[in-house]
Amino acid sequence: MGARRAEIWAYVSANTNNIVQYGPFEGLLLTGETSWDAVGDEAAKLLGFYEEEIHPHIEQAIAARPDLVLNVGCAEGYYAVGLARRLPDARTIAFDIDPNAQTVCRKTAVVNYVAARMAVSGGVNAADIETHLAEAQRPFIFMDCEGAEMELLDPEIAPSLKRTRILVELHDFANRAITPILQSRFEQTHDLEIIGEGPRDPNRAPMLARLPSMDRWIAVCENRPEQMFWLNAVPKS
Repeated sequence: MGARRAEIWAYVSANTNNIVQYGPFEGLLLTGETSWDAVGDEAAKLLGFYEEEIHPHIEQAIAARPDLVLNVGCAEGYYAVGLARRLPDARTIAFDIDPNAQTVCRKTAVVNYVAARMAVSGGVNAADIETHLAEAQRPFIFMDCEGAEMELLDPEIAPSLKRTRILVELHDFANRAITPILQSRFEQTHDLEIIGEGPRDPNRAPMLARLPSMDRWIAVCENRPEQMFWLNAVPKS
């Protein structure tokens, strides 16, 4: 299926000029490069279907007008640059341990004219996170770090997390303790919501209408290892 995904991505790329068509990051220009997968989820991102179940929570975070956005696990910059475009008064810092991801993210920031308001860095730990959060009034963390979220989201090390809005992808397939531990850490300070991976309707995308059924579904498939979940944590005060 990988080869066909690449062909569909090329088709969508050509028909969108690598511009996101829908969702909170509509108008975002992607570079056409991926940071970790030769095929990636670029078609779903360009169509605006990528992680559609959290779109309302992204909009809520934007409406809260954070003055600092930390994107941990930025990959090619879809979220970091997308949020920087939507939040012109905020400072955005993108982290990724992969040097190629850092390079692509910087390119994405440049072509979207937000590089002056963004920093791109490598690895981060909980103490580093506290250093950044302590300087902000209304911080927001968007995190997708492949299982390291339990280590990084530790309010014992980073007490400013207790007043930070957080939206984190939960990689329970890496460690089944992640969700219950994060819930226990933040249940006193935050209103918590678990968001489950939901369905996609590729028939909403006109440019897919002439593709066979399987190709339409491949276009919006994110190739997850199992059903995924996110934790949305909003400070109570």
